[in-house]
Amino acid sequence: MQPQRIGVVVALAAEARILFSGKLRYQAVIDIQPQFCMVVSGMGPVRADQAAEQLLQAGVDRLLSWGTAGGLNPAGRAGDLLVPEHIFWAGRSWPADSDWRSTLLQQFSGKVLAGGLCSVSEACASVAAKAQLRADYPEAQAVDMESGAVAQRAAQAGIPFLAIRSVVDPAHQSLPATATHSVDCYGRPQVMPLLRGLLRHPGDLPPLMGLGRQMQAAVHTLRLVQPRLIQSHLQEANSV
Repeated sequence: MQPQRIGVVVALAAEARILFSGKLRYQAVIDIQPQFCMVVSGMGPVRADQAAEQLLQAGVDRLLSWGTAGGLNPAGRAGDLLVPEHIFWAGRSWPADSDWRSTLLQQFSGKVLAGGLCSVSEACASVAAKAQLRADYPEAQAVDMESGAVAQRAAQAGIPFLAIRSVVDPAHQSLPATATHSVDCYGRPQVMPLLRGLLRHPGDLPPLMGLGRQMQAAVHTLRLVQPRLIQSHLQEANSV
């Protein structure tokens, strides 16, 4: 039996390049492999919702939210892998598909965080904001801006949903202002805003460099996941 087709919603260009080495097109369906396609949506729930709808129109059988996240668990570190059991979004808890999640986790021998993932509409950039989310949702391990919208679309379509996220900035770390104002919606650096930000906040340079190293750790984790994601999907299809 042919595996079902997975549609992947990816916010950032750096996250998308883990799955696809060709020329990226934004807000368009890109075929990765016969059973995988993706849309690079840009950041935020509105763009993620639009991308999920594009994938549904393309005939996918499953939706996957893929990428990085901010940490909420005080014990977490950059590069931690989270495959959440549910997503907190829009006043509800949206479940991940338990069978799909279980099949994927069988491919891993290392630590994978469970629990919840919070989805928000605005970047959760400060330690205080992360702590408040953790207090409101004690099961939440991390926060992003896309998974909730994708989970909601999957539920409305009656198809399986899963999220795979790797932590960049841990719970104890605030993002410097320059970091959030010097990239476009796809996470691509914008030189002039970056230079202006550093002129106003020269002290942001060391944490920005550290954030770059943490992004590399998160991307490295996702690169390890990528072949296991494909293998688990084929394994599931062969077992049907």
